[in-house]
Amino acid sequence: MDRIDLVCLCMQYDLKEMYGAGFAGHPWIRLVFPDEVSDPAAIRHALAFRPAPDAFDAYPNLKLVCGGGAGVDTLLAHPGLRPEIALTRMVNPEQARMMATFALWYITGWQRRMWDYAAQQRVEVWNTVNLVTPAEFPVGLLGFGNMARPLAQALTALGYPVTAFAGSPRDGGDVRIVTGPEGLAEIARGSRAVVNLLPLTEATRGILSAGFLDAMRDDAMLIQLGRGGHLVEADLLAALDRGRPAMAALDVMATEPLPAGHPFWHHPHVMLTPHVASESDAATAARIIAESILAFERGERPAGLVDRDRGY
Repeated sequence: MDRIDLVCLCMQYDLKEMYGAGFAGHPWIRLVFPDEVSDPAAIRHALAFRPAPDAFDAYPNLKLVCGGGAGVDTLLAHPGLRPEIALTRMVNPEQARMMATFALWYITGWQRRMWDYAAQQRVEVWNTVNLVTPAEFPVGLLGFGNMARPLAQALTALGYPVTAFAGSPRDGGDVRIVTGPEGLAEIARGSRAVVNLLPLTEATRGILSAGFLDAMRDDAMLIQLGRGGHLVEADLLAALDRGRPAMAALDVMATEPLPAGHPFWHHPHVMLTPHVASESDAATAARIIAESILAFERGERPAGLVDRDRGY
């Protein structure tokens, strides 16, 4: 087939550097920077992650934007993403498995109180901490999509009771699915670990606010892996100071990198990681993008096609 120029549009990260080598197995795609484009009108496809406000304006015939990550909220809010431009998000099974192992580390660590042992070690104390079995440790998932299902499967296989909040009723197999405000409240009240894996939409923005946090157990951990816009940070700080939840593990923030002097840096009940819960390797990401472009060019529905009305 004829070669396709895929223009790379990103302000924060060098996606060409990250993913460029991965396209070696797809010689019909050439990944280019905007200054390497000789004919902007010939560009039909773009790879984008947090593009500049005018990033799409130069390409009048742009038909498909491939998001460089699983979340596309910033792209959906982009003023230059014209209605006729299709958008895909990264749907990567390996990325979902990485997310699952990341969440499992926190869940099992909190269940077995591994941080208590670390504190004991520092003061040379040899004590058994109260043991809780997986069956006694209910886990709540906010979301039951591509990212959440591998985690749910791993948890149920290990014997944890799992309840997931979803936008609509569905068959979750061994996972109880709840919906609506009542379901959300049930997750908050009943879970000893809550993992947020929702997409960021107008319906989910600010979902982790005072009402939800204050309903959480005083022995619960919040594991925030969704998007920074899900969490009302001031509400979490107030909730932690009141002891509900007992701990928060935060991988995504409203502002990244987290600003110097932010209260999260030194809060005794906050554990921080710099948006590293899951990553896409170059070869896999390139294959997914190439397959999306190929399907689109054949007139088929590409994997990860975003429904703008739903927001994901």
